[in-house]
Order: sequence, then C-alpha cells, then structure tokens
Amino acid sequence: MPVLKVNNLLKKFGGLVAVNNLSFTAEKDEILGIIGPNGAGKTTVINVIAGTLPVSGGEVVFKDRQVTELPAYQRNQLGISRTFQTVRPLQDFTALENIMVGALFGKKLQLNEAREKALKICEYIELERHDLPIDKLTVLELKKIELGRALASDPELLFLDEIMAGLNSEETWQMIELIRKIKENEVAICVIEHVMKVVAELTSRVIVLDRGDIIAQGPYQQVSQQKQVITAYLGKEG
Repeated sequence: MPVLKVNNLLKKFGGLVAVNNLSFTAEKDEILGIIGPNGAGKTTVINVIAGTLPVSGGEVVFKDRQVTELPAYQRNQLGISRTFQTVRPLQDFTALENIMVGALFGKKLQLNEAREKALKICEYIELERHDLPIDKLTVLELKKIELGRALASDPELLFLDEIMAGLNSEETWQMIELIRKIKENEVAICVIEHVMKVVAELTSRVIVLDRGDIIAQGPYQQVSQQKQVITAYLGKEG
C-alpha cells in the first residue's frame, strides 16, 4: 500500500497551470526524486501535497485517507512533514528550541517532553552545538535544524526541498548519509534536488517534471538518458 497517492492533481495560479493533472505514488521505505528544470512545478507540488497551497483539482490520499481539503497543520499531525527551500529558523530561538517547535505543534507534546524529544533528534542528526543561537551556526547546522524540526513530528512521509543547496561536497555527503539513515526507519522520502550526482546517489526512483507535467519516471540512470528529459533540461535536442 503506497503511503501517498496523488491523483490528477491540478494547481492553477489564475490562467497559469503550474501542476497539470499529476498522478504518482510514494512508497514506504523509498527515496523518490522529484526533478526538473527551473519553473517545472516541483516546489508547487510539495506545497499542494503538504497543504501550504490549496488544490485546484484532483486529490491527495495519505495512508488511504483523503486529505485533500485538510489544512497543513492537520496533515503534519497525521504524518506529512517537509523542509523548505529557504531555511526558516526562528531567529530568537536556539537550535534546540527550533527543533522543539516541531514536537510541540506536530505531536502536541508538553514542553519538557518536546525538549527531551528534540535532544534525541539532535543526537540522531549529529547536531552538537544545539544550545547556540541561530546566527552562530554554519549552513550545514541550519540545514540540520530544518530537517530536525521536520523529524520532530514523527513523519511517515517527508519532503526535502533542495536540502543540499549551499553545502560543500563533504557536507553534502554527510546529508546523504543522514537521509539514508532516516529511510531505514521506514519513512517515505521525496527529495527535490538540482544536483544530479546527489539524485543518482540517493534515489531509488525519480519523476521528471516539465511545466507541471510528468515527462518521465523510473530509475535515474534510465530516465536521465531519455531524449525528452535532456531536451527539458538543456532547452534543445540532446
């Protein structure tokens, strides 16, 4: 049984069709890549599935439950979590307190319970300097905070929106290993990523979007050789 089923998902902004009757599934214990050129509709897909944006048509089914009309916070409490393309830490909080927010609102824990959970997550993601304010932390540490806050709600479906952006090669490899560790806990993970080496290394399957449509899907090594995918990325015949 897929964790997520998206059926004929449609999102319009006025006359612009950003997501065009999209259908796909995400399975437990897999890493699904969502790739495509700039403006393909990748982040819009996450926003609609997570509830940040309302749908224009179609449905989102999570664990065999219709969630299309639920607000984002209820989807999060059910087990859908996500990171954001732009890191959004709460500036007046420490790293630990930022992660606590995910436990407080995603799991409705008491303050002491949320703190205990956040400490365990910090250990899990190897975020040692969790007592420091945000402005003292590195890009990698900020990315880990964003990930830790998403994990604090115990997701069964996790969307990672360009979480590798801004990381150097060594930091990127650390994040790849961390995502693999999360997958071992039977979490369905969907990653949006522009670095194709990361996609090739990390994903078990990819879907390729172009102007809101799926133009290819399958293992990355197969999909990346398809003519329409090369054309979409390069803007010319490949």
